Amino acid sequence: MDPKALDGIVAAAGLQPDDVVVEVGPGAGFLTARLLQTGARVVAIEVDPVMVALLREHLGEPERLEVVNGDVLETDIAPLLARAGVNRCVVVGNLPYHITTPALFSLLPERRRIDRMVFTVQREVGARMAAGPGSKTYGALSVAIAYAAQCERLFGVGAGSFVPRPKVDSVVVRLTPVPARLDPAAEARLFSLVRASFGQRRKMLSNAVAEVAGGKEEARAMLERAGIDGRRRGETLTLDEFISLVQAGGMNP
Repeated sequence: MDPKALDGIVAAAGLQPDDVVVEVGPGAGFLTARLLQTGARVVAIEVDPVMVALLREHLGEPERLEVVNGDVLETDIAPLLARAGVNRCVVVGNLPYHITTPALFSLLPERRRIDRMVFTVQREVGARMAAGPGSKTYGALSVAIAYAAQCERLFGVGAGSFVPRPKVDSVVVRLTPVPARLDPAAEARLFSLVRASFGQRRKMLSNAVAEVAGGKEEARAMLERAGIDGRRRGETLTLDEFISLVQAGGMNP
């Protein structure tokens, strides 16, 4: 509810009057109202029907607002954009903390339709999003973000800015998609490999690769082709090394 934070989020989105904004988790609509003030069209995705009713009560039904009662994890952006008559959008949202990582993994493959994404996330998640190999916060989300986008941590948002007040502080991040280095099928394999590699942080890479390659022999061959020691842990691999494993072949989508 902090006006300064809300204005900062809108400024980070860099909206123009003819833009379409997909807002994730609008809640009561405090950010939604600010987005509408830019002249952009807003498609707000809210899973809670009670909050949908509150949002409509708070904002009415302006022509430039579409409220979708649905789960962002199960929502295809393409039909939303088709209804709005565009093929690209900006995504903005105060992401619910308990679904932040799956929501990002759901949205990253859609980035070919997205100009930029601005999210409020838990501060620790923001640190993971920008972490590098070898650090304690480096994980599957770090690799996926590094592959898909340029990540900027813009400013912090204290717990007192929210109602109800959470137990943690937050940070606003902006993701700007970068050109894909793999085709969509190979990209899906990359994300599967990354998640398996960080599923248990002490798991040897050879075991993680075997999960997605179909067996230990297939994993051994992939690692050998990529020139990577299977005794390493996933948290030691760079993005380029993960990509080289995917390019070594042997994984199903």
